Amino acid sequence: MIPSKKSRKPRQEKKMHVGAFQEFGFEYVAELKEVLSPDQEAQLIHVFLDEVIEKRDLALSGWIDSGFVCRFGPGSATDEDRAALKSWLEARPEFKNVQVGALKDAWYSPMNTEFA
Repeated sequence: MIPSKKSRKPRQEKKMHVGAFQEFGFEYVAELKEVLSPDQEAQLIHVFLDEVIEKRDLALSGWIDSGFVCRFGPGSATDEDRAALKSWLEARPEFKNVQVGALKDAWYSPMNTEFA
């Protein structure tokens, strides 16, 4: 539930992640072209984490084919982060139909973005 818009002290806004302390992230979905073995999936997720997520100081909730990405620690993911993740997935031969959602509130938005 999104907190009501009322006057709060900065300390309260920080604790609730609203106002100036609101944080944004994004969802993604990518289909695998073929079924991978568990070892192949594990290797692919490690490369994904190394080359995209950790490199950009992001955090991932999900797996290789879908998830939610936000900034690791305080702050927000950016449109540049969205573009980098999309480019990486599209450049990989393992994926097709890559979709990356718009930035949205990482604390109070519902999951399952409608991808355009």
